[in-house]
Amino acid sequence: MMSLSRILNRIRARFMTEMRYRGLRVPIDGPQVIRPIKDELFANRYEAPEIDALEHVLQPGDRMLEVGVGIGVVSALAAFRVPDARIEAYEANPDLMAPIRRLHEMNGITSIRLENAILEQAPDAPSRPFHIHWSFAESSLIPTAGSVRSVEVPTEDFTSKLNDFQPDVLVVDIEGGEADLLTGADLSKIRALVLELHPAVLSDDQINAIRATCDQAGLTRRRDLEAGQVTVYERTA
Repeated sequence: MMSLSRILNRIRARFMTEMRYRGLRVPIDGPQVIRPIKDELFANRYEAPEIDALEHVLQPGDRMLEVGVGIGVVSALAAFRVPDARIEAYEANPDLMAPIRRLHEMNGITSIRLENAILEQAPDAPSRPFHIHWSFAESSLIPTAGSVRSVEVPTEDFTSKLNDFQPDVLVVDIEGGEADLLTGADLSKIRALVLELHPAVLSDDQINAIRATCDQAGLTRRRDLEAGQVTVYERTA
């Protein structure tokens, strides 16, 4: 049974174009902010494990690479908390570009370089199909029953990006694409990884391969910073 507070919040949301979330102005009047996302925003839980982990691992002057931006809240809050961080953010869904840029403009954020592209290891084609889900948050490289259409999105080489940008912190939330992106990648120069795993679409072997890649890179799992499906690794030496 739905709580009274959730019912009241859903009624309020019908008349709101934006709301405050952890000090950030978030537009909620677009189709990208579906009802479950609004519920999480009102409950102060939206992407909370990623945001909370970043508060511990992101340091002044860091370079942060985000793969999978969603509605833009995670990297926007990172830019708020660490104003001198350099952030590059890659989102595959072209329908989210305008809402993310609107979020940045509303909050005066200029330190994030946003790209509509798919990062992958050694791409063998200049573009790949990306599957738009009826729920924006579940759009993915992997087609599912809820996919409503596919779009061609440019690809960029993940290894080249790591070498050129040299991020200190890597944030990955790509609805199951994390296995192909991370397995076997050279993460030896990354100081911290904040990763949302999606066991509903990944096998145990794929998840173990990601963990092995992190171990080989000398990254230590920070279980004290983990919650939900978010896994955190940090270099401790």
